Amino acid sequence: MNDWHPNLDRFSGPKYKALADAIEVAITEGELNSGDRLPTHRALADQLGVTIGTITRGYAEAERRRLVTARVGSGTFILGKVWEKRDFSVPEPQETDLIDLSLSLPVPARREQVLAKSLSSIAEEWQHLSSLLDYHPETGIARHREAMSRWMRYHGMEADPDHILITSGGQNANMLTLQGLLRPGDIIASEHLTYPGFINAARQWQLRHMGLSMDQHGLTPEALEECCNQFKPRLLYVMPNLQNPTATAMPLGRRQEILDVARRHNLVILEDDAQFIPPENRLPSLYSLAPERVVYTSSFSKSLAGGLRVGFIVSPEDLHQKIRVAMRNNCWSAPPLMSEVATEWIDSGEAWQLTAWQREEILHRQLILEDTIGHLDIQSQPYSFHAWLKLPEPWRAETFVQQLESKNVKVLHSEVFAVGSSAVPQAVRICISSPSSRERLRQGLETISDMLASEPNPILRPIVF
Repeated sequence: MNDWHPNLDRFSGPKYKALADAIEVAITEGELNSGDRLPTHRALADQLGVTIGTITRGYAEAERRRLVTARVGSGTFILGKVWEKRDFSVPEPQETDLIDLSLSLPVPARREQVLAKSLSSIAEEWQHLSSLLDYHPETGIARHREAMSRWMRYHGMEADPDHILITSGGQNANMLTLQGLLRPGDIIASEHLTYPGFINAARQWQLRHMGLSMDQHGLTPEALEECCNQFKPRLLYVMPNLQNPTATAMPLGRRQEILDVARRHNLVILEDDAQFIPPENRLPSLYSLAPERVVYTSSFSKSLAGGLRVGFIVSPEDLHQKIRVAMRNNCWSAPPLMSEVATEWIDSGEAWQLTAWQREEILHRQLILEDTIGHLDIQSQPYSFHAWLKLPEPWRAETFVQQLESKNVKVLHSEVFAVGSSAVPQAVRICISSPSSRERLRQGLETISDMLASEPNPILRPIVF
């Protein structure tokens, strides 16, 4: 279509932007269709009484908006339909009466604008978009791995991008490590209370999972030594920076003791660092202290957004290839588009702003925790999304959880986190990050306080014949 006659007087602003607006409206109204060729620069300039440079800038602006494409020697062609915003509308989440303190999630925040801005920025570099649709090495795109390396440096760790493998979240990172380094029937060890996702991953991979005793500093070196002498485990899983569920932070001296045991028994350590910990609250990671025997996994699920599904593994060179094979056999590689979003957030500074805001919000929520149930036997950290509450007698965890849920407050009892037949304390995990507001959090915690100030009520169970 070389006879298109736009009327730029309908649009405000510079002439070149008005031309791009006119193209967009013409596409929306069906006047221009996919494959139509626009008038030449000179012909349209003569028609509109503007300079050729104005037409060139207008067509370039339309190309930036992904409305047209220029083909050297052939002309400028319409790409296709302009999608209306309502095509992508998402219903607002509905508030319910239930105050869910069972999930360790990032503090709810309006991140839609940040995501929209990043996607727009990525789309502006549309000539690079096709590369995100190609197959890539199982480790991920080099530029993305370099961004993960910078992220680690910000948190006080150094990692060679060549030793980083990008995954679809932290759970995927842990599972790939198990699949790459172990075989069904192998023995592994962890604290006797640990992340349920890892318990399930070990069970699915048919590993023999040993739960080891803990104290106020986390895993005890004596328990690990005894396990190594008796069972000779192949791998130790541990969360030294912020243990889930007990919210303990392993002191530096204890970390050195655990590493000493691992060295004596040639034990590989899987260090899970998915929890949100600000840089100023971090001690040296096990990976930093012993990179030759520690596989380090982390993700952006807690620090930025769970829906990104971007995590990564850093491993010693002799183990890296085995985990790469597991990734290749599992799904070939993580989706490059999501890694591109995470990289954009890091490069633009949005990642640092989101984590700084979250750090401040968690501090406020920790104050609410202290104000409402701080008089109870509770363990947490100033930056922790969760707290570990040991119940007073005569309360039992299962009874407490059931009665609390009848009052529209939900927490998780200790049985969920228990490895095998390990002794389970009467305790619950409380997550302070997931409620939609501080007011909702306070309401839920006050309900917990009021319930523990009374005696348990008998739970009537249905009679099964």
